[in-house]
Amino acid sequence: MPDFADDPSSELERKAKSLKVVALVESVSYVTLFWFWVVQPNDVVKAFVGFFHGLIWLSFAAMTVIIAPAIGWTWLYVALVIVTGPIGGVMVFARLQRTPRAVLVPQPSPPGDPRSPVPPPDPA
Repeated sequence: MPDFADDPSSELERKAKSLKVVALVESVSYVTLFWFWVVQPNDVVKAFVGFFHGLIWLSFAAMTVIIAPAIGWTWLYVALVIVTGPIGGVMVFARLQRTPRAVLVPQPSPPGDPRSPVPPPDPA
């Protein structure tokens, strides 16, 4: 069931779309930080990029932990993508790209099911 009248997507589908963007941004921020740390050392830029990379990484880690149970990821996979830096971001992006829409959009409950938001039809 859609959460919004004009939007056929589910909440999980919207979370996955946001996580794909954050995963790529996390990978780019890590590579940028690495560049200014190792390849072309610059303390001022490293501090600036490092600050924002930390914020982005925390967002990536939190979003990954939040979405994992709903999408069926194991905690080992979650730990792996969080610890592996930019490779983890690419892994999450690729896995979400391959995830079929049927996994992200729950099937509606049949009428009469106690979990269904629609009340069963009145027999009278």
